[in-house]
Amino acid sequence: EGRRQEGRVWFGRTEMNERDDGFDWNDRGTFLRAGISVEVVVLLIGLGLGWLAGINPWSGCRVTPVSIAWGVAATGPLLLAFGVTYTLSWSPLLRIRELLVEMLGRPMALCRWYDLLLLAVLAGVCEEFLFRGVIQPWMAGDDAARPLAIGFVVALIGSNLLFALLHPVTPTYAIVVGLVGIYLGLVGLVDPLPDGGASPGQLNLVVPMVAHGLYDFLAFLVIAGESRRRDAARAGVTGIVESD
Repeated sequence: EGRRQEGRVWFGRTEMNERDDGFDWNDRGTFLRAGISVEVVVLLIGLGLGWLAGINPWSGCRVTPVSIAWGVAATGPLLLAFGVTYTLSWSPLLRIRELLVEMLGRPMALCRWYDLLLLAVLAGVCEEFLFRGVIQPWMAGDDAARPLAIGFVVALIGSNLLFALLHPVTPTYAIVVGLVGIYLGLVGLVDPLPDGGASPGQLNLVVPMVAHGLYDFLAFLVIAGESRRRDAARAGVTGIVESD
C-alpha cells in the first residue's frame, strides 16, 4: 500500500503520476541522486577498465585556457545540430523530443539551474572519461595518436557504437548520439597532448569534456523550459474549463 496514484483530467485525458514512497522520479532530490549515482558508476567503470588496460585517462587531461576555449567553441556545432533536430517536424525527431520532455522535463523543471549544471558537468567528465578516455584509446592501441590509421578509425566507430547502444531512447536517438560521440572523439585532436608528456599526440580529454558538459547543460535548460511552458499552458486550459 506504499504506492498511490494522483490524477488530473484535461479534456478527457487523465495524467497519472504514480508515486512510490521509496522512489518518486518527479522529486528534485530523488532525480538528482539518481543522476549523480549513474555518473559515479560510469566513472567507476572507467577507472576499473583503465586499471585493467593500463590506461590513466587523467594523464590525457591538460587544463589550459586554450583547451577550455576549444571546448566552448566545439559546443557551437552541437548546439546548431540540436537546434535543427529540435525544430524539424520529421516524425522520428518529434518522437525524440516528446520522449525527452516526457521522461526528463518535469524533474528537470523542478531543479535549480545549478542542479542541472552539476548533472551536466558530471556527464561531461564521467562519460568522456569512460568512452573517449579509456575505451577509445584501448581499442585503438598503438594508433590512438594517429587519426588516419585504421586502428584509430575502428576504435572511433566501435567505441561510439557502444556509446549509442547505451542511449536506446529510440533508434534515431541512438544514431544521433553515436554521431555526436564520433564528433567528440575527434574534437580533442584540435589541442593534442604535447610531446614529452603522457600520451603524446592523443586528444586532450578536456576539450570533449567541456563541449559535452556545456552542451548538456544548455539542452537540459531547454527541456526544463519546454516542460514548464507546457505545464503553464495546461494549467491555463484547466482554469478556463473550470471557470466555464
